[in-house]
Amino acid sequence: MKNVKNANGYCNICNNLLRISHFFIENFVEYYSLLYYVTMKISLYSRIKPLIEILKLKGSAVDISVILATSAFLGEVDRRIIPAIISGVLIHSGSDIYNDIYDRKIDRVCKPEAPLASGRMSLKVAWIYLSLLIFTALVMSLLLSRILFLCYVAGILFGYVFYSQPKFRFKDKPVIAIAIIAFCFALESIGTWSIYASITENTIVVGAYILILIFSMVYMKDFRDVRGDINSLPLILGVKKAAKVCSGLAFVPIIPMVILSVIYKLGQMLIVVPIFTVLILFCIKILLFGNPVAQGGKLKDRMILSIFVPNIILFILTFYNRIV
Repeated sequence: MKNVKNANGYCNICNNLLRISHFFIENFVEYYSLLYYVTMKISLYSRIKPLIEILKLKGSAVDISVILATSAFLGEVDRRIIPAIISGVLIHSGSDIYNDIYDRKIDRVCKPEAPLASGRMSLKVAWIYLSLLIFTALVMSLLLSRILFLCYVAGILFGYVFYSQPKFRFKDKPVIAIAIIAFCFALESIGTWSIYASITENTIVVGAYILILIFSMVYMKDFRDVRGDINSLPLILGVKKAAKVCSGLAFVPIIPMVILSVIYKLGQMLIVVPIFTVLILFCIKILLFGNPVAQGGKLKDRMILSIFVPNIILFILTFYNRIV
């Protein structure tokens, strides 16, 4: 009897062990599958993240605002504005990648977390990615307008090669560098105009406004990268003097804004001008009463907003009836 009881006891123990083992195996497979799925997702995200970061899409808000403002001055807008914006953003992002390729050593000092500087993206991947963006943008622009296509080709020559390529490297000459950036945005405006209408004197006037707007504002971006820059306005003039110059330049776009409001009889500009003024005052607060180097990132964000918001408001007010 004892042997039978012992045998039954062992059977119960074995059954319990089998149940526990079965439960563990089932749950282990389930938990392992979940863990594997999460790991794959994290791995995929870590691979995609550098591709997104290197685009620096925050700066592309300026492209969007330039294209929409041009449409507002022209008084024309339709579905073609979407591919125009996408192609403009791709060309801008391509210029950032091109610049990062040649700025790897500098970025290791002032932007060590950047995809190329940190090694999270290889040089080969960067070149392939850049080629894909340029090809896509140029094909889209060619389908929209030959002039837009030519403007982007010129933008690549000036904004990529002349700006960043070591043989030219106009990036290290502050006034010329900012002039190139402003010129590229003016080309974007002219190209956008050509989608809807022929190039006229009015096209050049609007392009000149965009050039003045960008040229007057973009110097502010240099304060953030003082540590790694070889040559920039804050390094040439000194931080305090450069801050005063940038503060004065920020008011310059108000002049063409007023002139354009008269030429195009745009009452909307009467709303845009004070909004722009308030926004640049927030920039000047950092420039003159803060620390523009330590707050360089915040200053750049405010600079972008100062360009973006007035142009977007101009677009909305111009096409309010169509939007509603």
